[in-house]
Amino acid sequence: MPVERHERIRFEHSDINARGTFLTGIGVLVGTWISVGIIFLIFTWLAHRSARLSAPPLPLAIHGQPLPPEPRLQTSPHEDLKAYLARENWELTHYHWVDKDKGIAAIPIEDAIRIVAQRGIPPQKTPPNPTLTPPQEGTRSTGFEGKVEPEPR
Repeated sequence: MPVERHERIRFEHSDINARGTFLTGIGVLVGTWISVGIIFLIFTWLAHRSARLSAPPLPLAIHGQPLPPEPRLQTSPHEDLKAYLARENWELTHYHWVDKDKGIAAIPIEDAIRIVAQRGIPPQKTPPNPTLTPPQEGTRSTGFEGKVEPEPR
């Protein structure tokens, strides 16, 4: 079968020039390394110049930075949390003194639950001379200040 050819359509008759492509790549690499070398020399010169022209360091910079004021960021929050939870767990599961002089001790929470379940919660004493205010008064001590009557719009 004959292949149709159009006069206006043309194709490349050869592959790319391998030698030219290779030499262009080498030229780009050499140019890059020359640029890097020049930049390195400029930075080295600038570092020596600034060391020569700058003032001596402040005494604070020589001896190190003092700690910033409280509160500081945690350096290891995961370990801090583990230590905190371990301490809280120990306090909830062991006997220990809260205030030895006053005779106040802490007991494990399981024992406290068991004791309250056996004995019950003792009745609370009414404080002497309680001041009871009807909520209609709407005072600051009742928490209903301006809330009893509908507020004007």
